[in-house]
Amino acid sequence: MKIYGNAIQTERAFIHFDNIQHLSWSKHQENYEVKIYSNAGYILQIVSMKEFNELLTVYKMYKGV
Repeated sequence: MKIYGNAIQTERAFIHFDNIQHLSWSKHQENYEVKIYSNAGYILQIVSMKEFNELLTVYKMYKGV
């Protein structure tokens, strides 16, 4: 997974943060299962704790939260 300042590239898709409706996740041992929801449905991505924290940090900064 690659995280940019305004988008994310998963194994299956590239999605701009403006197109994300919401994120959900659950912890599985040392990894997180992240669902990225958009108008097209959702993308399921397994990420490390480091990637998960980076995604949340960058996404929150982008959204001004």
